[in-house]
Amino acid sequence: MASRPGSRVLLIDDDPVQIKTLTAQLERSGRFVTLSTTEPREALDLVRSEAPEAVICDLVMPEMSGLDVIRGIRDEFPSLPVLVLTGKAQGGDAERAYDAGATDFVTKPVEPGAFIARLTRALEDVPARQLLQEAAGRRYDPNGILGDHPRIREVRRFVEQVATVPGVPALVLGESGTGKNLVARAIHAASRGAQYRFVEVNCAALPDNLLEAEIFGYEKGAFTDAKAAKRGLAEVANDGTLFLDEVGAMPLALQAKLLTFLESRRLRRVGGTEDIEVRVRIVAATNADIKEQVRAGAFREDLYYRLNVAQVVLPALREIRSDIGLLARHFVHSSAEYFGKPAPTLDAQGVTRLEAYDWPGNVRELRNVIERALIFSRGDVLRVDPFVPVGERIGDSPGPEGALPLPMGLSLDDVERRYIEATLADVDGEVQEAARRLGISRKVLWMRRKKHGLI
Repeated sequence: MASRPGSRVLLIDDDPVQIKTLTAQLERSGRFVTLSTTEPREALDLVRSEAPEAVICDLVMPEMSGLDVIRGIRDEFPSLPVLVLTGKAQGGDAERAYDAGATDFVTKPVEPGAFIARLTRALEDVPARQLLQEAAGRRYDPNGILGDHPRIREVRRFVEQVATVPGVPALVLGESGTGKNLVARAIHAASRGAQYRFVEVNCAALPDNLLEAEIFGYEKGAFTDAKAAKRGLAEVANDGTLFLDEVGAMPLALQAKLLTFLESRRLRRVGGTEDIEVRVRIVAATNADIKEQVRAGAFREDLYYRLNVAQVVLPALREIRSDIGLLARHFVHSSAEYFGKPAPTLDAQGVTRLEAYDWPGNVRELRNVIERALIFSRGDVLRVDPFVPVGERIGDSPGPEGALPLPMGLSLDDVERRYIEATLADVDGEVQEAARRLGISRKVLWMRRKKHGLI
């Protein structure tokens, strides 16, 4: 709600003089009505009974910490603005206050007009915070991590437990294709900071010097092409989650800087001299044997322990075979929707064939096989047998009669483009007939052709 004459503000401070001074400043503005208490233990009862529209709380009080007051209020009133105003701040107090749920942190001395402006802004932001919290509550579905196997249920419990602790780092381990990105996003979506950004960095995809600039940003003139200052992705993710995929590929020098950031919650841009405070949850993931990397000196032991506050190892698909059918049916429906086709039935024989394979590429490989089968198959029953690998390569198995021969190594987009081209060629460019053979509408075919540059 916007600040207006009569906005009720609760003041919590054990010092009556501070209460009197702040009351005079706020009420002199003509925009606020204040109520107050010098007993922090009464604060939550006052919030319940008096329904203030904002709370201003001291941090250091003898009977009860301001942090405990904030937590108690935040548990019951998630969108109520709670501003900390203190003259006794120490290093790390601001971070702890924000982690507890404070809306703003202000240290004295502060000019009254500036403080009233910050209080006004906090009140104006209430509707937006309410909408964001409602959206965040809808965004995380604990069943979004699919599977009934006990190990998958354990992963869901891990996500829920980690998400309840603000800012705690997490380490997600597992083979390639097991869904580490999905787990990182689930942690973010279930966290208090879900309304803020989820930012992903693949540490193996960038050269060492660019990786540092990508994560921590840089100042103007830091290097030849730095024509303007740029925020790093850690800053972009402030209050949210920074996902460091393939963290085992991070160079040692950058590992040291990451450790400093984790310890201090402050970063320094490349070429910069100022420390910037950033509140962000770090979720790191790797498919490497990180303990072996530590033993070999390729990964810092202290960083490993700092990231390893909470750890989960995702199971390989061959270890949860009972979930393969469930996952396959999910991919049939989601992929059919993407391709604009009716979702066919996955027959029991096909599920048995899927369960018999060891899936070295894990869930990612299973999804690709289902998508490939959907592209090439027709009818109400999806035949997956021709597309399930016999050996280690999908191409080891023969395709169905009349199938378009394709080389290994193509992306799914390349496969789709070539198949559309071949179908159009086979029907002499008759779009209606091509759409019929592909099992999609003319509109969907037009969209796919436009996507692949075929029109």
